[in-house]
Amino acid sequence: MAAAEGVGESRDAAWNAAVEASARGDAMEAARFAWKALEGASVDDRRYDRALRLLARNAERLGLRYPASLWYLDIASARRDPAVAVDGLRGLERIVMGGPHDADTLVAGFLASAEQPDLPPDIQPFIDYLQGLDNARHGLDAWAASRFERLPQDSPYAARAAYVAAVQLVADRKLEEATAAFQAILEREVLPDDVATDARRSLARLAFEAGRYDDALARYESIRDKAPDDPALLLEMAWTQFRRGDSRRALGLLMALDAPVYADLIAPERYLLEALSLRRLCQFDAARVAAVRLRSRYGDALADLEAGVRPLASEPLRKAARRRGESRTRSAFRRSLEQELAWVSDHRRGLGQALSGELERILRLGLEAAVQAEERALAAEVEEVAEELLRAAEGVQLIQHELAVALLRGRRRPDGPPEAPPVAVSASDRRVLFRFSGEFWTDELDDLVVTLEDRCVE
Repeated sequence: MAAAEGVGESRDAAWNAAVEASARGDAMEAARFAWKALEGASVDDRRYDRALRLLARNAERLGLRYPASLWYLDIASARRDPAVAVDGLRGLERIVMGGPHDADTLVAGFLASAEQPDLPPDIQPFIDYLQGLDNARHGLDAWAASRFERLPQDSPYAARAAYVAAVQLVADRKLEEATAAFQAILEREVLPDDVATDARRSLARLAFEAGRYDDALARYESIRDKAPDDPALLLEMAWTQFRRGDSRRALGLLMALDAPVYADLIAPERYLLEALSLRRLCQFDAARVAAVRLRSRYGDALADLEAGVRPLASEPLRKAARRRGESRTRSAFRRSLEQELAWVSDHRRGLGQALSGELERILRLGLEAAVQAEERALAAEVEEVAEELLRAAEGVQLIQHELAVALLRGRRRPDGPPEAPPVAVSASDRRVLFRFSGEFWTDELDDLVVTLEDRCVE
C-alpha cells in the first residue's frame, strides 16, 4: 500500500501507475490505481474511458467478471470515445461467450437491441448474431434472417446462426429440411466444437424420432467423448438401445447414471425405463424393485405433491429445478457472484478500501437481482419437474399393474423388436475378475452391459 500512498491525490500519477502495473501483469495493483485515477473524475475527463477500460480489463483478469462487465457496458453504451467503445464491446463479447453472465442487462438490455454503427469486422458478427438470435426468439423470423445473412461464412457466429435456423425448422416440424440443415452445418470449415456436438446430437434425436435407431445410436456414439459430463446423453442412448431391442445395454447405461459424478441428473423417467427394460427380459422381481426406486429417489417431492403442497413451495422440487434448464443457468450466475463477492472480501487489503468497497456494492446489488431472476426461472422450471415426476409415478403404477398381469399370463415378452442376444463372455484362462463394492470406474461408465438372463418364453 506504500506505493498507493506515494501517489497521493494525483490522478495523473495514479494513471501512470495503473498503466505500469497492468503492463507487468499485476492486475490487482493496476485495478487499484485505475480506480484512484477515476475518483473525482467526470465523464468529460480526457482519460475517463481509458481509465475505466483499464479498470475493467484488470478486474476481468482477477476473475471479477461481473463488475468488469458493467464497466465494459458503460464504455460501450455511452460511446464517449468511439475507439474505446469498441474495446468495451470486445470485453462484453469475452464475458458473454465465456461463462455465466447477466444476460438480462448485457444482452437483452443492450447488445440485442442497441444500434451499433460502423463496427470493425472483428466485432460486427458478434453483434449481428446476438441481434438475430433475439429476433428469432421473439418470432421475428424475417429480421433474424436479415441479420444472419450479414454474417461472414468464415465467422464462427455463422455456424451458430445456422444452428438457430435449423432448430427453428424442427420447431416448425420441417424435419427433412432440418436434417439437411444440420448436415450442412457439419460440413462447414469454421465450426465451433460445441455447435458441432449440438448438431450431431440433434441429428441423433431426429433419427430416433424417425425410428432409425441404429443411425441414432451411431450419432450418439460420435459425440460421447465430446460430452463426458453430460448424463442426459447416456439417458438418450439408453432409450435408443431399448427401442432397438437391446435391453441389457440400456440397463448398463442406466446403471452408469448411478455414479456419483452424475448425481445432478434430474430425470424421473430413468426409473421407468429401467423397469421397462427389465420387464422385456421377464425379470419381474427386478422390474418391480426398479419401479419403486422412483419413490425412494424422489419420495420427498412426491410426498409434497400428494399432500397438496404447491410445487414452488416444495424445497425438494426447488432443489431439483435448480439443476435444470434456465434455472441451472441462473443458479450458475448467482453462484459466480457469490464467489466473486467472497474473493473481494478476502482481498480487501490488496484492492484498497475504496475499490473493495465499490466492488462489494456492485456485487451485492447484482446478487440481489440474480436471486430474484433465479426465483422467476424456478417458478416455471419447478412446474415442469413436478409434471415429469407425476407422469413417471403414473407410469410406475402402470408397470406394476402390468407386471402383476404378466405373472398370470406367463413369461411372454411385450410387443416390440426382437431382443438382442446377450454379450458373449469368454471363459478362457485369461479372464480377470474384479469385485466392485459400490464404486464406479468413470472411464468405462458408458460401456457397462448388464448380463441378466432372458427369462421370457417366446
